[in-house]
Amino acid sequence: MRVLLHSCCAPCSTFPSYILLAEGFRVDGLFFNPNIYPAEEEEKRWETYRRWAGEAGIEVRRIQWPHERWLSGVSSDLTKPGRCRECYRLRLIEVARLAREGGYDFFTTTLLVSPYQDHGGVVLALKKASEESGVPYLYRDFRVGYRRSREMARGSHLYMQKYCGCEFSLGGEA
Repeated sequence: MRVLLHSCCAPCSTFPSYILLAEGFRVDGLFFNPNIYPAEEEEKRWETYRRWAGEAGIEVRRIQWPHERWLSGVSSDLTKPGRCRECYRLRLIEVARLAREGGYDFFTTTLLVSPYQDHGGVVLALKKASEESGVPYLYRDFRVGYRRSREMARGSHLYMQKYCGCEFSLGGEA
């Protein structure tokens, strides 16, 4: 069974990838994060993710949107959690569409590993994206492995960012 794993960054990808591979899935990664600001930060996260995935034997690709396109998509509600939920929705609808085009059996996201994300909002976005695309989403509560993902990232000397990625979270509030 093939699963398309949306990855926000390398550190958050470690534990979910390990679990999915251990469960027998073929995992392909997708780096699609138009929320990341500034552009240098997105590039740093992509390069770290690409390097880690190569070492882990996971095929990955990167899809890019202009940051302004993402910003206009979330600007209808700039309050938290409104903008975060819209961000999840925008990204996961695209991931599900690409999963359908690629013939994947499932899609999921590393956003499910972070205790700092709105877990219910991520699950809701997965459900909506699944309904729109016709591709089932794969749910695992990866939060149980959050600390382990950090240990794995440190052990691999991965760049670990201090904010989710968007300019709204630069001050540490997202």
